[in-house]
Amino acid sequence: MSFLIQCIHWLALLGCFYLSLRLFRDLADLSQWIVQTPRKVTMWTFYRRHKIAIAAGILWLISALTLWFSGAGSVVIFWIISALSAFTFYSGYINPTIMMRAQQHNARYFSIDEARESLSPDTSLIVIDAHGEARGHPDDQILRPHVAGTKEGLAGENVVMTYCGLTNMGIAYTPEIDGETLDLGVMTQIENNLVMWDKKTGQPIQQFWGTREDAGPRGPRMPEWPSYRMPLWAFEKAFPNGKIFLNPIPNFTDNPFLAIYDRLIHIIFTHAISDQAKKEEPTFPTIKKFDKRLPNKTKIYGVNIGDDYVAYTEDFIKDHDGLLNIQIGGRDIVAAYHSDLDSVGIYYNDSGRQINNVQFGGESNVGKLARVETMKPEAYWVVWQNFFPETDVNRPPLT
Repeated sequence: MSFLIQCIHWLALLGCFYLSLRLFRDLADLSQWIVQTPRKVTMWTFYRRHKIAIAAGILWLISALTLWFSGAGSVVIFWIISALSAFTFYSGYINPTIMMRAQQHNARYFSIDEARESLSPDTSLIVIDAHGEARGHPDDQILRPHVAGTKEGLAGENVVMTYCGLTNMGIAYTPEIDGETLDLGVMTQIENNLVMWDKKTGQPIQQFWGTREDAGPRGPRMPEWPSYRMPLWAFEKAFPNGKIFLNPIPNFTDNPFLAIYDRLIHIIFTHAISDQAKKEEPTFPTIKKFDKRLPNKTKIYGVNIGDDYVAYTEDFIKDHDGLLNIQIGGRDIVAAYHSDLDSVGIYYNDSGRQINNVQFGGESNVGKLARVETMKPEAYWVVWQNFFPETDVNRPPLT
C-alpha cells in the first residue's frame, strides 16, 4: 500500500473529526460548559456550517473508501473516530434544530381550567396582552421552544414571545425588521442569553438586542411589546378568559422518538436552569465582567428609553410605597408594584403631572397610562449587566 494512500486516509479521517468537533464546540451550546469560543468565532462557524458539514461528510467518505478498498489505516481506530465525529457532528449541526423547535406559528394555548391540571396557582407567567386578550407563558413550558406564537397573532396583532431560561427573561416582539417578516429559529446561547436566527436571511438575532447580527446591536430591531410577570392566580383574576401556553411532550404511541428525546432534553434544560437559579456564578462561564452593585442572580426589572438603561429591584419599588415617579431617557416614567396581583408594571407618564396611584391596567389619577414596551421583567442581573454595562441601578424617584 502506498504511503500516499495512508496519508490521504489519516488526513481525511482527522479532518472529518476536526470539522465535526468545530461544529460541536461553536454551535452546540451545551459544549460551552467546557469550551468558550469568542462571539466572532461562533458566528464564523454558524455562517459556514453547511459547507463545514458537507466537507466533513466528504472527508469521512474518503477515509472510509481508502479503508475499505485499500486497507489503509486501522479498522478499530476508524470506527472510534467515526463514532466521536458522528456524536459531535450531530450535537453541533443537527441537534439544535430538533432540541429547540421554535413555535412562532404553531404554539398551543389552553384555557386556565386546562392549565390548572399541570400548573400550580403560584406558577410565574410571562404575560402579553393586546386589546383585552392575554397570553401567559410558564417558564418550564416555553423553555424548550424558546419562541411561541400563532399564525393568527394575538387579537390580530403579530406578536410572539421569545424566552431565555438562562436569563430568566421573556421578550415579546413583533417578528419584523424594517417591515420584513422574520421566520425565527433557535441557534444557541451566547453569554447566557438566547441567540435566534432568521431563516429567511440566515442572520442570527441576539434576544436582548432584537437586531440582525450583520447590523450590530444598534441596528434596526424588532418592535417590542410590553410584557410583565404575574402568578397564575393573579392572571386568572386579571384575565379570566386568558390563555396559557403549554408545550406537552408527545406520548410514546404518537411519536416514540420525541417522547423519549423531549423528556431527555427537558431534564438537561431543567438542570441547567436550576443551576443558574441556585449558584452565584453563571451556568455557562462565558461572562467575564461582573458588576457588584447587585448580587449576580438578583432578579431585576430592566428598562431603557433610547440609550438610557436602568435596572430596578422589586424590593426598591416596594420600599417606596410601591410607586416611583422617575425619569428615563428624558421621559417621565412610573414604576409600580401592584400588590393585589403580585406584579410590577412600568408606565409612560406624558401628563406632566405627578402620579399618586396607578392600577394594574394603567389607570391612574391623571388618566390611563401605557406600559413601557422595553421593560424586561425579572431578568438575572449578571446577564443584564453583561449586555448593558452602562445601566443605572435603582435610580431614585424625582423630588
